[in-house]
Amino acid sequence: MEGAGFYTRRITLADVRAARPAKIYYGASTCWWTHDPRDLYTDQHSRLPCDPRSGMLFETQDIEGFLANAELHPEHYGQHGLYAFEAAHHGNVQVSRDDCRWTCFRAWEDYNRLLDEAAERGGNSSGEMKRP
Repeated sequence: MEGAGFYTRRITLADVRAARPAKIYYGASTCWWTHDPRDLYTDQHSRLPCDPRSGMLFETQDIEGFLANAELHPEHYGQHGLYAFEAAHHGNVQVSRDDCRWTCFRAWEDYNRLLDEAAERGGNSSGEMKRP
């Protein structure tokens, strides 16, 4: 997690709903998800689609069920609730300012820690994700 932060882009639940995606892809061993198949990585060895850390993926076509379940249980994502869930969407966490690769974490606590750090820095002043 060293150096990671919220930079450049912020995808919200409203953005996902507005995109009317065919599927949601989500990490089997990470707290990562996306609605855009262009966000999927390819594992170097198996050539299967994966998350940014080469983790296995699940997928669902029940878009509204996936999002509604998150909204019904924000406590599952830690102290920042749905903000942490949104932070786990692909493109919301970049490795560092100098490295434009996107990343993901294995625990919700890592996203919550980044949200705390962004708030301490004043939120959006340097391009970090800011809670509305």
